[in-house]
Amino acid sequence: MKNMTIKTFITFMLLSILIMGSVYLILFIMTPYSTPKKNSEYIEKEAEELAEKSMNIPKIDAEREILRFAGSTATYVELITAEEYLSRGEETSDNGLLTYPLHFNDCDEEYVLIVTGSDNRAVSFQDSVIKSIIPVIVIALVLSLVGSKIFSYYMKKPIVRMSRIAERMAQQDFDWYCPDERDDEIGRLAKSLNKLSDELSAALAKLSDKNLYLKNEITLEKERERRRMLFFSGVSHELKTPISVVIGQIEGMRSGIGVYKDRDKYLEKCSNTLNELVSFINEILLVSHIDMGDMDSQDTVKIDSILDEEIAFYDGLITEKNIDLEYEVPDNVDFRGNEQLLKKALGNILGNAFKYTPDGGKTSVVLKKTNEFGSVEESQSKVELTVINSPAHIDEQHLPHLFEAFYRADTSNKDGSGLGLYITGMVMEMSGAEYKIENTEDGVKFTVVQ
Repeated sequence: MKNMTIKTFITFMLLSILIMGSVYLILFIMTPYSTPKKNSEYIEKEAEELAEKSMNIPKIDAEREILRFAGSTATYVELITAEEYLSRGEETSDNGLLTYPLHFNDCDEEYVLIVTGSDNRAVSFQDSVIKSIIPVIVIALVLSLVGSKIFSYYMKKPIVRMSRIAERMAQQDFDWYCPDERDDEIGRLAKSLNKLSDELSAALAKLSDKNLYLKNEITLEKERERRRMLFFSGVSHELKTPISVVIGQIEGMRSGIGVYKDRDKYLEKCSNTLNELVSFINEILLVSHIDMGDMDSQDTVKIDSILDEEIAFYDGLITEKNIDLEYEVPDNVDFRGNEQLLKKALGNILGNAFKYTPDGGKTSVVLKKTNEFGSVEESQSKVELTVINSPAHIDEQHLPHLFEAFYRADTSNKDGSGLGLYITGMVMEMSGAEYKIENTEDGVKFTVVQ
């Protein structure tokens, strides 16, 4: 049986039958006239007590006791004189009669108390019990049915609700609340279920956040690995050509072939090529240290001082190309990052700006407080650095790739390692800064915001 109402009904019915049987058993045990034998014993005992009470008391008092006895025992009682009793002869000698001689203190005459017993009371009691069985069973049936319905509604409804809630919990649905605010065990179970739901929801939320974080980390690590593979592939390509050139020149000089007989000229070329390789290797080592986190210490540095140093470094180039420099850099501007790496990154940006500014062109270097790109605010301000060189333009298809290792928008230009902007991007990301390069109406604009 899977239905709780049916189980409850059967339980109530069995309990009712058990209680009813116990009540009938107690009635049979406690009722003195439940059987003819017990009725006879009861009448005889009460008759003896009546005879003892009625002896040597006034006759009128004895008669009152006799009437009371007759009413309580449902017997026929006679009080006659001794002469009348003797005159009846055999009529009074039946075994069904109980006789007791009496003497009253207000009469000289002797009397006899005659008690005639009957089984009618016991038979009537048994008939009444038998007739009551069917109504009692019907009442027990009705009460069991009503009781099971009430019990099922009171107990089954919250249990069914909590069962459905448990099924929703199994499906990781915690958008519910169990409303059974009771003081009994079911109420405590509901509170425990609500607490369990809250704790599971919080644990799953934390687990989901950790899984999302782990997925992001895995994705980021895969992207880093991809970038490393591309980087080392580019490194191999970039190293292979100059090394092959140097080897070819050295072999030519050793063999004294053609133009290579001029050793001083080609030794100088070899020296220059090797010096470029040393610079290139240093760039690679710097990228490796940044990628491995060996230089991720963050300090508060004065970015205006770094810009002043780098501008002074390129002063000769600015004068040589007759560049119109607009330099608006206030003093004591804080910037979070590694000072050595920031010098390298800002040096790359300024170097590219001056390099790609044509003779007589203009370069603007502006440092200010800002909240977002292009919007100036006083409260919660950030540091914004913009470097604009004009006239200049970068093809739009190259802009998304400028910060990739060894990417060159101008393939005809082989100067440099091809790692300058790649290192700049890594440094800015390490510093938590936002950066981008975009075209303006007549120039190229680099922006950094922290």
